[in-house]
Amino acid sequence: MSVAFDDYDDELYDRRRPSWRELDRRRDRSGYARVREKQEKESPGKTIERSSWLKGKYLKEVEKLFSGKKGSPEHEKALKKLKNAYGTKRFTRVAREYVENYGLPEDWNTLLLLLEAEDEELVCQALEDLKAQAGEKSPLERQGFIAKVRSLTLISESPRIKTCAEKILSEMGT
Repeated sequence: MSVAFDDYDDELYDRRRPSWRELDRRRDRSGYARVREKQEKESPGKTIERSSWLKGKYLKEVEKLFSGKKGSPEHEKALKKLKNAYGTKRFTRVAREYVENYGLPEDWNTLLLLLEAEDEELVCQALEDLKAQAGEKSPLERQGFIAKVRSLTLISESPRIKTCAEKILSEMGT
């Protein structure tokens, strides 16, 4: 019986023992490659998450670089100040300051906020920009914009704003 047991031990040893090819392959790899391979085996999704996170962060930084003044921390403060002033008496003044320093915002929601300003020029410019962006928006957002423009034709005391709003409604076919 001991002979059979010895044969069984030899078979197990042979199976656990790596081949010469595998030993050479292990020896050729650097320590970094082994660590990297181990990390990928443990968590393959983590490396993908990390690389996509880094890519997103990099793209944000590049966008800030090319956006000029609008990529600065001062712009973020001014935008926050504009949003905080919404619904107050100082909103029109803050909106004018923002537009003087940074131009009209490109953001849909911020442009919608500017429709509440009591500045004819500012409101008409915001209406034109919103109309230009409306084609790219969802039907619900377009419907909300059209409702806002209709309310401006009814509520606004300024004849110029009423005229701008009516013009935009006719151009949009509503």
